[in-house]
Amino acid sequence: MLLAFGLMGCAAALAVQHEGIAPLGSEGIEVARRAAVADALENAALFNGASVKTSTQTSGQKWGESSQIRGTPAGEYRIVREWQSNGFLHVVVDVEPVPAVAQSGAGPASLTGANSRPATRCAGADYKRKVLVSHFWIQRPAQMADLDRFPEGLQLEMVRKFYDSGAFIAQRAPSEAVFDLQPQYIDPILQPERVREMARRYAVQFVVGAIVRDLSTSGERYATTHGNDIRAGERKLELNVPLVNFTQYGVKATPSARRFEYELFVFDGVSGALINRHRLAGKADGVVLQDSAASMGTEGFKETDFGRLVEAKLQEGAGLVQQDIACIPFSARITRVEKNRVYFDAGGTSRIGVGDTLQVYRITPNALPVAAASFDSTMSLGLPEEIVGSLNVTQVQPLFAVGLISGANVQAGDYVRFVGQEGKK
Repeated sequence: MLLAFGLMGCAAALAVQHEGIAPLGSEGIEVARRAAVADALENAALFNGASVKTSTQTSGQKWGESSQIRGTPAGEYRIVREWQSNGFLHVVVDVEPVPAVAQSGAGPASLTGANSRPATRCAGADYKRKVLVSHFWIQRPAQMADLDRFPEGLQLEMVRKFYDSGAFIAQRAPSEAVFDLQPQYIDPILQPERVREMARRYAVQFVVGAIVRDLSTSGERYATTHGNDIRAGERKLELNVPLVNFTQYGVKATPSARRFEYELFVFDGVSGALINRHRLAGKADGVVLQDSAASMGTEGFKETDFGRLVEAKLQEGAGLVQQDIACIPFSARITRVEKNRVYFDAGGTSRIGVGDTLQVYRITPNALPVAAASFDSTMSLGLPEEIVGSLNVTQVQPLFAVGLISGANVQAGDYVRFVGQEGKK
C-alpha cells in the first residue's frame, strides 16, 4: 500500500498546472478557449526553460505583436478548470513534462568564408527565409567557350549552397535575370519593380542576382594529344615530319591558370531595395578547362582545380548573403482569408510553430516608393507600410500555416512578419 501511495505521489508530481487567459470577443467562446489554452501552454514552456522573443508595435489605433517560443516544449495536457471573469476566459491545464533530450544543434548552419563577418544572433533567426536565385550574367561570354551551360550550373550550385546552410528555402529562375546588363555600362541597371514582381511570382522574401566579371585564362602547360583532341582555349603544336603527321600525334598547349570573379547582388523582395553587393574573386592553377565528362554542376567538375575554386567562391557568397539578411525580419505572404482564419505561405519547412504570434502588415495602398537621397529611381529605399494587427498560429503544414486574427481587416496579399526582442523567463 505504501508503494501504491508512493507511485500516486510521483504521478501527481509529474503533472504541473498552468493558467492561461484570453479575452471573450465576438468570435465566440471556442476561439477564446483555444487562445487561453495557447497562453497556458506558453506559460508551461517558459516554466520549463524555453526562450521567448516578442515585440509589439502600434500605428494609430492599430497594434501588431510578434512572438516566438523555442526551447523545451509543453507535453500532453488536459483542461481541469475553466471560468469567465470580467470579459476574460480563464483556463487551468495539467501539463505533462516532456522528457529531456540532448541538444543536437538544430539551428541554421553557418556558412563562412574569407570575407565573412562575426556571426550575429538576431530575433527570428530560427526561421528559414525563402530566396530566389536569378540568372547569372556573363560579362564576357567569349571567355566561357569551353564551359557548357555555365550560368545555369552556377545558379544550381548556389541554390544547393543555400539549402545546405539550413537557413534558406531556395529556388532558381531559369533564364530570368533580376536586372539588365548593358555592354556600355559596368554596373547593372537596377529595376526595383522587377524585383518586387519576381518576388511575388516566385513567393520569396529575397532575390539574388549575379554578374560573372572574369573567366580569363593565362599561362601554358603542355601535353601530348592525338587527332582532334583539342578543346576551346587549347592549340595543337605539330612537327612537320611525315611519319609524325601520319600518326596524328602531337603536343597541345593548354592554359595553366584561370580566374573566377563574380559580383553578387542581394535584394529585398517586398520593397525591391538593394540590400548589399559583394565582389568575390580567386585564381586556380592546374586543370582549368572544362572536360566534356566534367560539366558544371557535376561532382567531376568540383574535382578539377577550377571547379574547386568556383565551389569555394560560391560557398563564400552564400555565407555573405546569410549574414546580410540574418537581422532582416522574417516575412511571408497571406494567400487566403476565411473570416478570422488566415493562411500564409510559410509552414513547417520554414520552422513556423504552433503558438507563434506574427505581426500583420500591408503595403500602404497607392503609396509611392520612398526616394533615395539622390532621387535615383533605381535606388529607391522601399515602400511605406501600415500595421494591420497580429496573428496567432494554430495549425502548421509543411508549406503553409493557418492562424487566427481578431478584429482586423486582413486581405490576401498582406504580409505576416516576425519582429521580436529575445528574452528568457
